[in-house]
Amino acid sequence: MVEGSGRRRASQAEFRRYLVMALASADEARLWCRYAEDLGYAAPDNAAAWRAAFEEVARLLQGLLARSDQGREASSPDR
Repeated sequence: MVEGSGRRRASQAEFRRYLVMALASADEARLWCRYAEDLGYAAPDNAAAWRAAFEEVARLLQGLLARSDQGREASSPDR
């Protein structure tokens, strides 16, 4: 996401693409937390806290995506 927003000339579509990648990364991180717990590398309480944090990140990213989509619809030539 930083790469997408850090570029001054990035288009809205490109920023959206970075949001989608960030959302996928948050989902992947949640899965790795589960693996770490299942394999005994992380205590269950720690892994649950990490998963909850990544779930919150995913919710925030989904909100940004929804707002990004609203902005695209509002600026669509069909409107």
